[in-house]
Amino acid sequence: MLLVSSHAASATPIIFNQPFSASPGDVISVTGTGFGAAPQVFFKSVHESKTAQLAILRGQSTVAVFQVPATQSIDTYEFWISDGATSSAHAYINMPRAMQFSGPDIAPGQVFRIWGRNLYLNGATPRIYFIDVATNSWLAPVTPDFTGPNDAYQLYFKAPNGIAAGKTYQVVVTNTFGSATADSTLLGHAAGTDAYGVGQAWGSEFITQNGPGYKAGVAGTNENDHHVYDVTGDPSLSVHAKGDGVTDATWAIQLAINTAASHGGGLVYLPAGTYRLASPIGVGLTLKSGVMLRGHSAADTKIVYGPTTPQGSSYQFFAIYWPPGTSLSGIADLSLQNVDKTSQVVVSTTVNHGSVSKIALLRVNWDEGSGQPIFMQGDRVMIRDCTITQSPNNQARYSNGASGLGPINFGQVSNLSFLHNTVSWFSGQNLMNDMTNAVIDGNHFTRNADQMVATAAQTSWPYVTWPWPGTPIAVGDVIERTPGRQMSINFGNRVVIENNIFDTAGAVMKFNWDDGETFLSEGGGASPRSDAGTATSATSLTITDDSRGSSGAWNYNPNSVVSVVSGAGAGQIRNIVSRNNNTFTIDRSWDVIPSSGDHFAIDVPSLQNALITYNNMSGNRRGIVLYTGTFLNTSIIENSMTDNGGVLLRPDQYVMNGPNGGQFHFGRMRNIEVNRNKLTNSSGLFDSYIFLNFALISPTALWGASVDGVEMRGNSIAGFSGTPIDDAPADGYFNYVAYQNPNADFVDQGVNAIVGTVMQSNVCASCSPSYTLSTGDLDTVIWNSSVTKSGVTAALNSVLASQFVTDIKIWKTTTKASTGSVVGP
Repeated sequence: MLLVSSHAASATPIIFNQPFSASPGDVISVTGTGFGAAPQVFFKSVHESKTAQLAILRGQSTVAVFQVPATQSIDTYEFWISDGATSSAHAYINMPRAMQFSGPDIAPGQVFRIWGRNLYLNGATPRIYFIDVATNSWLAPVTPDFTGPNDAYQLYFKAPNGIAAGKTYQVVVTNTFGSATADSTLLGHAAGTDAYGVGQAWGSEFITQNGPGYKAGVAGTNENDHHVYDVTGDPSLSVHAKGDGVTDATWAIQLAINTAASHGGGLVYLPAGTYRLASPIGVGLTLKSGVMLRGHSAADTKIVYGPTTPQGSSYQFFAIYWPPGTSLSGIADLSLQNVDKTSQVVVSTTVNHGSVSKIALLRVNWDEGSGQPIFMQGDRVMIRDCTITQSPNNQARYSNGASGLGPINFGQVSNLSFLHNTVSWFSGQNLMNDMTNAVIDGNHFTRNADQMVATAAQTSWPYVTWPWPGTPIAVGDVIERTPGRQMSINFGNRVVIENNIFDTAGAVMKFNWDDGETFLSEGGGASPRSDAGTATSATSLTITDDSRGSSGAWNYNPNSVVSVVSGAGAGQIRNIVSRNNNTFTIDRSWDVIPSSGDHFAIDVPSLQNALITYNNMSGNRRGIVLYTGTFLNTSIIENSMTDNGGVLLRPDQYVMNGPNGGQFHFGRMRNIEVNRNKLTNSSGLFDSYIFLNFALISPTALWGASVDGVEMRGNSIAGFSGTPIDDAPADGYFNYVAYQNPNADFVDQGVNAIVGTVMQSNVCASCSPSYTLSTGDLDTVIWNSSVTKSGVTAALNSVLASQFVTDIKIWKTTTKASTGSVVGP
């Protein structure tokens, strides 16, 4: 387990969690149960026969912290833990894991990408194998295409020529030191010409030419072979569009779409010009399966829509509509513009709460005006090389005075590729919820200041929360008119966010809405998908809390995990496969069956199996924020943040009012890497920090172990003295529990919420203090780090710890600060 408990530990050591990766010299923390009072660690490289017993930096029955020998060569590392009498099963570090592909379909010779962990190590050439699931036959292996930026987290390669359409393939990746089967399979697709540049195998399915049986203008020609329609003059169309910007072109374009769809799909072509949609109540253009709507180019072909005068309160207009079930459809090489300037209900796109598939937006310039965003729901969505802009708007007015929707609103989208787009807006945020297999790569996001001078009506709005502790809004204050942030993703699984620019424009942002995150994942915000219970019984594959009564009122949702957070089995996480009243069935057996009285948490992870890397962020109040949910297997690697806050990791516990009445929320965090990021506070506006903060909101005692497997390595922070306090108390590194119940004393029951955090090889310049720990931390290690003050840089060791490490008691009744913290070497 991860905390002190009255339950008996396992008779045999059992490892629950270890890091994915380690290099020579790295300090690693392993959690489990039954390690004994003085754990022993045995360690070897899998390709060597020699086994070494390693020195323990910190050790007890639930935690073992040790250092990989600096002289050890890179390899897959094998280790096990002994209590002096019995040993655990062997565990492995640096095994490859292929988590995500650049698409679900693959064609022969297609350039493809894999993301994961430990894919490319120490210059050894990886190999990728494809296995036909039906026949178990292996295709010849392929090696990475080294023109791409291959590293431990991603590989570029070309698919083997033996890929066959319709076959399902398992993928095995070897990094030379070890091999593993990918988390998901791929579907073989026939090779073909991707005429529109979709960049996915399904892009070749579009029909781009007329068939041989169609002869334009010839009597008796085969119209079923007619697939390409010029809306301004095709002889088969009874109505033609005029691209004069005045004549209503709605029916002419729609007729071409309908006709192409009736012939199995095709191309509806708009020559250079401006095409007006009259925009009465209802839908502008309904796109259909198999049809691509394409202009001559986005520079000279435009569709304009939206009202030019005020409409009634019932007015709603949807510029582009994809009916549920639409498959293989898109827009390419044209501009769309909402001409309404008054925030009437003009929606860019909608799927009407249905699901679509194989949808492409390619090289589109979309000016949403003051209207509503691009809404999308479905599978296999490609948006690339587009420019999306949005003006200040009053869409979605809220009771607290807020209003405004951002330009992107995606929900329940799988296999999303959002590549090389430029997005600029004023109001709200880019919202992407319930995402699976999403790649957000190479985009430029710019949030513009949306400010106003406060009148008496705004004095009831929320306080200005920055600088902390905040002040009420007064008449004449310059404030943000609407809340906003760059991007929010809740309930994302297998998400890559890389090579993006997130910046701001206009005036320095104000923060009267307590917002400003660059990237936020917050467990659903006001609609969490979480609950918690106390076990009344358990079996090898179940856990039950019958204290809920016969009604079984749980805030349970599909895709939930259950975490045991107290007792001898604390630290075990399993996927829930079914629920029967108060009993939850899991996907694999418990290593230690929970006992009656053990606490457990149920959550849909807000973010898991995610990679946030190589992003450049500037001018935002907050950087990367993982907040109030459960977060698993997420790597925050080599990002640059300039005057952009920092990284905030904040699970919490509190009593909440859920859909089934009073419920308890307890967030979990496991295997979070925060490595090699560069944070610079150059102007004194926003602190730069890497801040792990468990928030105890209610009731008054820590309920269990929340956090393990967090690593902060090789990061650089440049602070600025005198910066106002915000999320973090100052520039620096933080690993602590915050007690947030001012109405009652904290009750210290010896429980630790944060276990085994490793902070290694970090730099902190002009940070005072550099590191902050607290009550509720167990076995934190600060290792091989340096601090700079007044221009002098020194290695942080136990001698300097009193100057640069603060260890706080979180409440006046608390008798101790952190437990087992180590500063070295």
